[in-house]
Amino acid sequence: MPNALKEKQVASLTEELKSSENIVITQYQGMTAVEFDELRASIRPFGAKYKVVKNRLAKIAFGATGFGPLQDYLKGPAAIAYQGKDGAGIVKALFKFAEKNTNFKIKAGRLFGFTGDVKNLKAISDLPSREVLMATLLARMNAPLTKLVTTMNEPLRSLQAALTALSTKKEEAS
Repeated sequence: MPNALKEKQVASLTEELKSSENIVITQYQGMTAVEFDELRASIRPFGAKYKVVKNRLAKIAFGATGFGPLQDYLKGPAAIAYQGKDGAGIVKALFKFAEKNTNFKIKAGRLFGFTGDVKNLKAISDLPSREVLMATLLARMNAPLTKLVTTMNEPLRSLQAALTALSTKKEEAS
């Protein structure tokens, strides 16, 4: 490949990585074109891209964008999933795909400003979705208020029950 073309590829990758907060390095050896299409389709809803890169060119781009610690994981056939709005969603989709396809392996990644290996990424993928976490948080925030309202309403309920019982007793007596 001519040198100018490689420089253009590095510049293009560097620009894309600068706007990316999330990046995951994977190994794809033995995957078919159909499997690549399935993988890309599974991460597309999260705004992510999946690209096969030359390790030497990716190392240059990583060094220029602050993803330097990931350079150690660029050995053998490597591809990267990057960009995306939801880093945890991307990792979940990648691990789900890895369960179905034995040729696909996750090496490492950088999510939320944290660089981690496959164990750390697996821990992130096991977390509930953002919506579930927000619902849980709101439910826990509302629990004390709900208990307070219930406690404050109890005397009124007791009074109403006593008055109803008294009214019923008087009606039966007359």
